[in-house]
Amino acid sequence: MKTYKIIIVLIITLSISSCGGAKYNYNFERGKNINFKAGKWILNKPFTNYDDNDAYKLAKEEFEEILGDSLLELIELRRTTLIDKQLPSNPTTKELLEIKKFTGCNFLINIDSKIIKNQMGNSSHHSPSIGTVTKYNEAQTKIQIYDLDKLELLSVSTSFGQVKVTKRADDDESFIENLLDYTTPGKLLALKTIKKLIRKYDKYQQE
Repeated sequence: MKTYKIIIVLIITLSISSCGGAKYNYNFERGKNINFKAGKWILNKPFTNYDDNDAYKLAKEEFEEILGDSLLELIELRRTTLIDKQLPSNPTTKELLEIKKFTGCNFLINIDSKIIKNQMGNSSHHSPSIGTVTKYNEAQTKIQIYDLDKLELLSVSTSFGQVKVTKRADDDESFIENLLDYTTPGKLLALKTIKKLIRKYDKYQQE
């Protein structure tokens, strides 16, 4: 009997890991190997569909690990320069020239992070009456780095995170609730795509 219970626990654990665990993938369209050792860098206020202050704090913390004192905050720059509290998400050449002129910085980091799907809330805990249903939590982050000296886009990268849970009509409700306890909610998934993507830059940076 004891062996049977152990097997059941292992099956449930494996099910949770394979169905409820978050999976991430990454893509560098341009500029995978960046030299972070020179110049001054501006971290723009992130563009999000959730609490952007959380996204900013996390991004600032992660980029500071790479850039140290070379990373400058907009709030500090705005004390001495005439720039907006959030710079354009896709700046034109003219806008890049103005940012360079007013800040004297060399690079601009833009972050766009979005919750795409957040289907596993409290209303999702019940199994379907018939058949199966699949729920998703999904988020994506895009990072664009601009060279303000050359007035061009230096790097573009994206990270995508997804949690998928399939529920069947004959699934035990307590099992479903336990499974959903292990899923990553949409906002946390979005924040993790930021963190993981910045750490990819750190991993691939030029020596």
